Amino acid sequence: MTKIRVGVVGCGAIGTEICKAIDGYADLGMELKFLIDSHPERIEKLRKSLIKKPAIIKSDSARLDEILTGVDLLIECASQAAVREFAIPALKQGKDVMILTVGALIYEDGLFEEIEHISKEKGCKVYIPSGAVAGIDGLKSGAIGGIHSVLLTTRKPPSGFAGNAYVKEKGIDLLSIEEEETLFTGSAKEAVRFFPENVNVAASLSLAGIGPEATRVKIVADPSAVENVHEIEARGEFGKLFVRVENVPSRANPKTSYLAALSAIATLKSISYPIRVGT
Repeated sequence: MTKIRVGVVGCGAIGTEICKAIDGYADLGMELKFLIDSHPERIEKLRKSLIKKPAIIKSDSARLDEILTGVDLLIECASQAAVREFAIPALKQGKDVMILTVGALIYEDGLFEEIEHISKEKGCKVYIPSGAVAGIDGLKSGAIGGIHSVLLTTRKPPSGFAGNAYVKEKGIDLLSIEEEETLFTGSAKEAVRFFPENVNVAASLSLAGIGPEATRVKIVADPSAVENVHEIEARGEFGKLFVRVENVPSRANPKTSYLAALSAIATLKSISYPIRVGT
């Protein structure tokens, strides 16, 4: 069987897990061809841990069109800006794309529609994993019949918001929080602007359900929390949906959840596996 050739943009916590899965799981039927990250030390650290080392490593998008000719699938797990910088050129070459920084699709006006247009025109696929939540399948099904409301409540330890610009601007002292404190309430569109490191799940939910303006988000810092917790409440013609996921934080990056990486790997498996389970 011909292996799917893969290029990965972003060698952080999630990118590392994805690359190790491609490198070590024979049943994925994939081969890692290039790594791109703006931090060369991340690339080198990851590359050393791989059995089959990719031939091409880069720290920017120079000559991107040239190296894209050697892959079938580009995986973005770097940043909101990287979605436009790398995913759009890949789609224009007719390459399939997986997007992990889902927040970019609702943060930049018109980007989702542009990606949709190019993928239809070129006949390629765009994969958006469920990420660190469950219930996306139910939400997608419920949207067919009509959904009235969706609320995402994200609860993390205060350390999970360290370095966040919104928190700094509001003068919130994370170290002084002794009981749970709501940092933000608003739409999913606002949430991905203020908390880009934390709530890609809000973007995924809004794309699967009732859109970024109507999807509501509540973000809570809780010093008693051990896991990153996401709760989804949805109401619609189908009835009511409630899902709670208690995620183990990534050891490499406490701002993200280990399940987010596993979700991406599961999506890769579904690409190469002939039987698909779930909506």
